[in-house]
Amino acid sequence: MLGIGLLLLVVAFHGQDFDRLVSDLKSANYWWVLASAFACLIAHVLRAMRWNMLIEPLGRGTPTFKNTFSAVMIGYLANLAFPRMGEVSRCGVIHKTDRIPLNQLIGTVITERLIDLLMLIVIVGLSILLQYKLISSFLYERLLLKLGDHVSYVSILVFAGVLLVCALLALYIVLKKKHWGFVKKMLSLWSGFSSGLSSVKKIRDKRGFILYSILIWFFYLLSTYLCFFTLHALSNLGPVVALSVLVFGSLGMLAPVQGGIGAFHWIVAEGLTVYSISKFDGLAYATIIHSSQTLLVLFVGLMSMAMLIINSSKQLRQ
Repeated sequence: MLGIGLLLLVVAFHGQDFDRLVSDLKSANYWWVLASAFACLIAHVLRAMRWNMLIEPLGRGTPTFKNTFSAVMIGYLANLAFPRMGEVSRCGVIHKTDRIPLNQLIGTVITERLIDLLMLIVIVGLSILLQYKLISSFLYERLLLKLGDHVSYVSILVFAGVLLVCALLALYIVLKKKHWGFVKKMLSLWSGFSSGLSSVKKIRDKRGFILYSILIWFFYLLSTYLCFFTLHALSNLGPVVALSVLVFGSLGMLAPVQGGIGAFHWIVAEGLTVYSISKFDGLAYATIIHSSQTLLVLFVGLMSMAMLIINSSKQLRQ
C-alpha cells in the first residue's frame, strides 16, 4: 500500500520544477500553516469529545477526555503505518485504559464513520450546489473518465460479482451453520458490534452530538481555508473554494494508502486547476497542508503514546 502511495506521489510530481517548489515552500507564510494546524487540532479534540458521547451509553463507564483524546491521536498515528488500522488501534487503547469490550468500541467507531460519511455526502452536495458546473466537470472529466481509462466496466462487474457471491456464502454459513465454533464467535462479536452501533440512539444530548459533528467538519474547512494564505497564488481564494478542496482532499484520504499520501496530493492539485490555479501551485499547497497535518499527528500522537506508556508503568508499580 505504501508502494502505491509513493507511485501516486511520483505521478503527482512528475514533470514539476523541484527547485521552484523548494523556493515556494521556503517563501510560504508558516504562521498561517500553524493556524491551519491548530484548527485541525480543534477538530481532533471535538472528535474525542463526540466519541465519548457514543461510549457513555454502553454502560461500561465513560473514559476521561485525556484517555479518549490520546486514543484518537494514537489511531491517526497508526493510520500512517497501516491504512485503517487506526480505527482498531484507538479502540485497543480505550480497551486497555478503561476495560471496555473491544467489539463494543469498534461498533461505536463504525457508527462514527457512518456519520462522517453522511457529513461528507452533505458537504459534497453543498459544494456541487454552490458550484455545479465546476465541480461536476471536475468529477466527471478529470476523475471518472481518467479512472475509466484504467478500469474497464467488465472488471467492475466481475469485482461486484465476487463480492456478491462472498456475501451470499457468508449469509448461508451464518444462517445454516450456527453450531460451528467460529460462527458462534462471529455472532458473539456481532452482538458487541450492534451494541456499539445502537449507542447513538441512547445518547442523552443528541443536539450536542449533532453540533459536535458539524463543528468537526467546520474546523476541517477552516483548516483548509487558512492554509490558502500560506501561498500568494492561492491567497485570493474564498471559503467556497475551500469547501471544494475539502471534498477533494477527503476523497484523497479515502484511498487505501498511508495517510492519503500521493492520492491527496494528486487530487487536490488537479481540483485546484478548476479555479485557474496551476498544478505546480496546487501541489505546493497540497504538500504544505498534508505535511503540516502529518507532523501534527506525529507530534501529538507520539506524545499521547508516551503518556500512555508512562501511565501504564505507574499502574504496574502500584
